[in-house]
Amino acid sequence: MPLLEITDVKASYGSHMVLEHINLHVDKGEVVSLIGPSGSGKSTLLRLIVGLLPLAGGSVRLNGGIVDYASKAAVRALRSDIAIVFQQYNLFQNMTVIDNVTIAPTKIKRRPRTEVEPYALELLARVGLSHRLNSYPSELSGGQQQRVAIARALALRP
Repeated sequence: MPLLEITDVKASYGSHMVLEHINLHVDKGEVVSLIGPSGSGKSTLLRLIVGLLPLAGGSVRLNGGIVDYASKAAVRALRSDIAIVFQQYNLFQNMTVIDNVTIAPTKIKRRPRTEVEPYALELLARVGLSHRLNSYPSELSGGQQQRVAIARALALRP
């Protein structure tokens, strides 16, 4: 059974159908890349999967169960299992690197910062940013900001 299964998914922006008959199976441990030209629907598909855009048709299964996008609780649970990093990193400009990485587990998962911070430090070390903990996004290069966004996504342990 696939870990993630997308069946006959469709998406539209108003009357403009942007994705039709999309099927994807991802097994546990499998690494999948979505590649294609700008505007081909890569980000739209990811937004559909995490419930940021409504499905116009089809279904998404995670761990064998159909995702009920009409249920706020189901979408919250889905987002705790899946993380995406957008092209615009959406870092909080008024927060340091360490604060950007620890905010989601402390606010969303309601875990104490003392529990979250050691893992955040480990993640930042893995992406080569241990020396930038107290820097603000405006002080970082684009690549460094992207690595902070990756660490932030992983901090929820999706």
